Amino acid sequence: MFKTLYNECRIKFLLSAQSPVCIRSGENVELDPSLSDIQFIRSMHNGEMNVVIPGSSIKGVFRNRAEKYLKGSCRVFDNSCFKRTKGIEDIKKRYVENCPACRLFGSMSLKSRIEFKDAYPLKDTVVLARRHNVGINRVTGSAMTGALYQPEVLEQGTFEVNIYMKNFFLWQLKTILQVIDDINEGFVTFGGLTSRGFGRMSADQVQLFVREYGREVAGEFFMEKELSLEEIKDKLMKISLDDKEMRKVDFNEHIL
Repeated sequence: MFKTLYNECRIKFLLSAQSPVCIRSGENVELDPSLSDIQFIRSMHNGEMNVVIPGSSIKGVFRNRAEKYLKGSCRVFDNSCFKRTKGIEDIKKRYVENCPACRLFGSMSLKSRIEFKDAYPLKDTVVLARRHNVGINRVTGSAMTGALYQPEVLEQGTFEVNIYMKNFFLWQLKTILQVIDDINEGFVTFGGLTSRGFGRMSADQVQLFVREYGREVAGEFFMEKELSLEEIKDKLMKISLDDKEMRKVDFNEHIL
């Protein structure tokens, strides 16, 4: 279903911390007592190490929330789409037999229609801090000996997020935009320690750049337009997340 290119979309927005955010690096720092017990993840970017929100983390947040809207989403560990469809050779039939979430985000038997890039911070926006936490003895109600841990958290920071979609249906785009709305309303959080109020972020300055192929204008290979979030929402207002809509296989939709 990717042999012919029908459409593409880049969704760009700024993701800003509204509360402390803790995205763990997973590295063992026990041998360096000067470091926090839990380090915020970092990556090399433009010649220097800097904090980053990995694309895999962003995808996980979006998929987890999208599955709440997409009825019939599979259970990855005991009823995955890969297990149910691995013997199906026909591509279109395999696509239909995958659950709505896997049709959008992909599975081991189906290529994803969406790609999440690593999000790096804008210059001079990052403020990191060390939080002090201690375990509580459930019997005495006092602090437990040896249970102190000090995670490194992002207190402030603004990251540029880029999401790319290819050969997407309109219901898939609508699902992603709904998750962005949920981020701003506080229903979606990032990282760990969220039960303590961590992970609240906001998505601002949302821009969409849409290309449609096969509807070329004179002298161009494709039709392209930048649309605001409000313009896109107006165009998607009549799109429903029902089974009939989500089982479409052939591309006959246009948004430009």
